[in-house]
Amino acid sequence: MSVPMKKSDPAYWMLEEGLSGKRKIKKPEIYSESCYICRDPEFALMGLPLCYSCYKCGAHVPADDCICDNGHDQESMDNPEFAEYCNNNSNSNNNVEEKYDDIQF
Repeated sequence: MSVPMKKSDPAYWMLEEGLSGKRKIKKPEIYSESCYICRDPEFALMGLPLCYSCYKCGAHVPADDCICDNGHDQESMDNPEFAEYCNNNSNSNNNVEEKYDDIQF
């Protein structure tokens, strides 16, 4: 069950910015009555990630997971957006060992 955030919460400033209009409030892409993130408007007010639609079937994917309600993995190379992300970022850590070859331990 969702409980309204108290002012003593360390993340309350994020909610306060959303309530005052300083933070751009995200609009949900998809809604599921059984999802605690979808039911709690504070997630959107705080600018936190919201649930989204599955690339394959359009079903609900919880913001804190990568599997849709029908079992499709969003972090699969079958997902064109994920594959593109991986391809664009695949070279970023390839040379980690080369970068630190000069360090003596």
